[in-house]
Amino acid sequence: MKKLNTSGMKGELKKKQTWCISTSAFLPLNSWQNSTNISFPAEVKLNIFIHMSIEHHPYRHVVSAGYSDFFNRRTVQPAAMMSYLEESAAGHCHSIGQDLFTLLEKGQGWVLTGGSMRIVRYPEYGETIVIETWISEWKGFTGIREYRISTLKGEVLGEAGGRWVYWDVNYRKPLPIPEIFKKSWFIDRDSPYRRMYPESTTPVFPAALPGVNDESRINLRVRRGDVDLYGHLHNTCYMDWLMESVPDSLYRDSEPREMGIRFLGEALLGDEVIFTTRNVFKGLIHEVKRLKDGKLLARGFSEWVDKKDKLTA
Repeated sequence: MKKLNTSGMKGELKKKQTWCISTSAFLPLNSWQNSTNISFPAEVKLNIFIHMSIEHHPYRHVVSAGYSDFFNRRTVQPAAMMSYLEESAAGHCHSIGQDLFTLLEKGQGWVLTGGSMRIVRYPEYGETIVIETWISEWKGFTGIREYRISTLKGEVLGEAGGRWVYWDVNYRKPLPIPEIFKKSWFIDRDSPYRRMYPESTTPVFPAALPGVNDESRINLRVRRGDVDLYGHLHNTCYMDWLMESVPDSLYRDSEPREMGIRFLGEALLGDEVIFTTRNVFKGLIHEVKRLKDGKLLARGFSEWVDKKDKLTA
């Protein structure tokens, strides 16, 4: 294999970088290196990879709405919609060589602290949908990730956003965000998250109406299959379990149009948690508490519409 003369590095890299950007190819470093028959010194590999991976548009993830994703007469479960979004975020990490398993080996990862989702129309069974995701803001240890949910023809089905913190998995505390993420990922100030929550860094939900006794509760224990790579209850499980506490009549005849959640603590394997749902003026308030100490772990809000009503953007 040809060894690259570092004295000519600048010219060679400029030539190769231009080729990669013009073709919009996000090629793994090893594949690109093999295709050019050039061996790069270790100290410059990271800079080459960052430059190659710079995006000029949102990352796109394509998924088909499958049978297991549905509930309640052909409505996609909110937890399934949330899973679509999470898979697109995971794919975005993988696209720059920073997949979640690689990060975990270093004791690091991304943790969701709060988010929201607004649905215009739920996908039909078998319908192919496109999830576009990008970053709208970096602040401290966190970034706001945005999502647009569309059909292949461009019909917008919904939008979402969430604040993610870069996390030390072992010491359970925030870490500075590595530069590779900030330099590689596409930035667009268009923010569905801010449209839903313009004045707060994380969703703020109304208090339950005083004197209202219309509430439902369910107790559940965190099982092995409920925890994620970081050892706590998975984001999608929160959404799935919240649906269990929704009154039967609402669950049967309606579907959630807008949902938001704010995570305030961790539920770990074996923890018993209480999910409480209360009526408020425009929808439902959801709370998740740990049974043994009463700690509030999460708070959410959902707005429901009759399934016969046509949703409008």
